Amino acid sequence: MSQTPTQTLPDTDPGLSKSGLDAEERVVRLVMEGIGQHRIPPGHRLVERELTEGAHANRQAVRNALLRLSQAGLVQLTPNRGATVMQCTPDMTRQIMQARIINEGAALRMLAPRLDEAGSGRLQQILRNEASAYDEGRISEARHFSRQFHIAFTEMAGNEMIARFMRELIACQPLLAAWDRDRPSSFSGVIAHTKTLAALQRGDGAEAEAANTELLCALEREFLRESAERDVGGRARGTQ
Repeated sequence: MSQTPTQTLPDTDPGLSKSGLDAEERVVRLVMEGIGQHRIPPGHRLVERELTEGAHANRQAVRNALLRLSQAGLVQLTPNRGATVMQCTPDMTRQIMQARIINEGAALRMLAPRLDEAGSGRLQQILRNEASAYDEGRISEARHFSRQFHIAFTEMAGNEMIARFMRELIACQPLLAAWDRDRPSSFSGVIAHTKTLAALQRGDGAEAEAANTELLCALEREFLRESAERDVGGRARGTQ
C-alpha cells in the first residue's frame, strides 16, 4: 500500500490530546520531517485530513501549526487552495543564504571564545556522522547531519534569537535543493566543517566565519545551478 507524503509519526500515542500546543508541535514535526527527508516536495498541497490523522491532532491544531509553518517560510497559505509547501525562487534562495551567512558568522564569532570540551565533542560527533554517511552513499542522512552541524554551533553561541532564526532558515534548505533524497552529488561540506571546527577549537572566530562563509557561498551556487537545471528539464518535458 502506498503511503502519503506526510505519513504518520511513529511514536504518536493515540491517547494524546488532539488539541493544544503539543498537538500543534506534532503537526509541525510531521511536516518538517517530511520536507527534511524529501518525502514532501515543493508545491505539494498539504491535506488537512492527512495531517490530523498523521499527527493525531484536531483541525484547529493543524491550522495553528500551518500558520506557524507559514511564518517560518516553509508553507504558503492561499485562500480557496489551502496550504502548499513553499517553492523557492532563485531570489528567495539568495536571500536565505545571505541571511545565513550574516547570522552564522555572528554565531561563530560569539562561540569561538566560549567553546568547551562538551561542545567541541558534540560538533566532532556530528562531523563524523556526516563524513561516514557521505562515504557510504547515504546522501539524505549526510545532508541531515550537515544541517545539524550548523544548527548545533548556532545553539551553542548563546543567543537564542539567532539560534531560533537559524533553525527556521536551515529548515528551508531541503526546499532549495534538487528534489531527490538520494540524488548523487559531488558537493560535500565535510572539509569546510572540519576547517570551521578546527578554527573554533583554536578560538579563532574570524577564521571559523571565513570557512563557513566560503561553504555557504559555494552551497548557494550549487542550489542555483540545480534550480536552473530543474527549470530546463521541466521546460524540456513540457515540449514533449
